[in-house]
Amino acid sequence: MFSVLGIGASGLATENDVLTAVAANIANLNTPGYGSQQPELASGVSTTVRPGGATLLGQALNGGLSVNAGAMLVGNTPEFSSVVEPTQHATNLAIRGNGFFIVSTPNGLAFTRAGLFEIDAGGELVLPGGAKLYPPIYLPLGEAFRISADGVVTASGPTGSKVVGQIKLALIPNPAGLVSLGNNLYGLSANSGTPIVGNPGQNGTGLLQPSAVNQSGTSLAQSLVNLIQAETAYSANAKVISVDQQVIQSTTNLQV
Repeated sequence: MFSVLGIGASGLATENDVLTAVAANIANLNTPGYGSQQPELASGVSTTVRPGGATLLGQALNGGLSVNAGAMLVGNTPEFSSVVEPTQHATNLAIRGNGFFIVSTPNGLAFTRAGLFEIDAGGELVLPGGAKLYPPIYLPLGEAFRISADGVVTASGPTGSKVVGQIKLALIPNPAGLVSLGNNLYGLSANSGTPIVGNPGQNGTGLLQPSAVNQSGTSLAQSLVNLIQAETAYSANAKVISVDQQVIQSTTNLQV
């Protein structure tokens, strides 16, 4: 049988995870492309404390009884925003609609809604953390450039204009199944599905908006409500543990 102390401890641990997620969401209120963490909870494993009794003429005389082990965190899904905010940087990109940018990292490909791209020393479009846009786009240094809504990158130099690249977007069947890799990057999982890669505006993806970024998925009002709820639940679980300790102490002090 599960102890009250163990059940209370599971509640404390679970609500601590929720508080951690809420704190991360609030901290990233102004982080472009941030996927707000949405914790998903479930009851713990149950055990039978009283088996079902005998039956008479098909009627149960004593029903079974089970108790679960408390609560646990079973998921922490990201929620992204489609709201676009203008910036002063021509290499910044926002997605008006669905889709993710594809970037290459030392550990392989990753996906992001944070289009804070900049030009590195070699003329390549990269994120501040070093992840590189994939397929790679190189802008001739010193030349003007233009990024169209459908992802065509054109550079203008002394000899005229030329297309230097095509930005691709990935449509993730289930974005809630993505796994956070840090730095606003996400990886695939069995629940995210296989991405469909194409040009912006194709396969259900949105169009690009240069000199802009997607806002954070955090809602301050909802985060504050979640904070109060998690704090209340945490305090209640702590009270359960305190009462259980008092009962144990009282039992110990009983004299025959």
